[in-house]
Amino acid sequence: AGFSEQGTSGTAMAGTKFVDAIARMPGNIGQDADAVGAYTQVKLSEAGRLLGMDVIPETWVTLPYNILERGAKQMPAGWRDIKDPVVPLLVNLYGHPLAGLLWEKFCEEKLLALGFSTVPGWESIYVHHADKLCLSVYVDDFHMSGKDGNVQAMWVKMAKAGIILDPA
Repeated sequence: AGFSEQGTSGTAMAGTKFVDAIARMPGNIGQDADAVGAYTQVKLSEAGRLLGMDVIPETWVTLPYNILERGAKQMPAGWRDIKDPVVPLLVNLYGHPLAGLLWEKFCEEKLLALGFSTVPGWESIYVHHADKLCLSVYVDDFHMSGKDGNVQAMWVKMAKAGIILDPA
């Protein structure tokens, strides 16, 4: 069994050290970035495609009134008399049973489209052979190293591909 939301595994830690080692080689650099609102970058309507499933059950959530009261600007006027609003969840949200897996599949799809390839036996480690880059992804933390000049350019490509990053 595999649990994507477990603590850092040995392979993830070794992969990060590998990325660090590449950053220290002549002509290379290393940089980090965080995904902004990582899970919420994935729309739940994409879940079926990302997971290769025909049907994903709808997810509904309750919105506690006291939270809605504090954010009155965001609450539709017609909701003021509803004691316990229940609404469909439209974006992936931490706590959803598939949250970690959906984010992982979303990221991998974007990275593969950019020319990265996976490293067999090293989960969440990607290599871009053409640009001479190595990337470690741990939940919302991105750690990239490689040829100086190519790292910054790849952050820009990743943002254009739909991974919203906040460079650290």
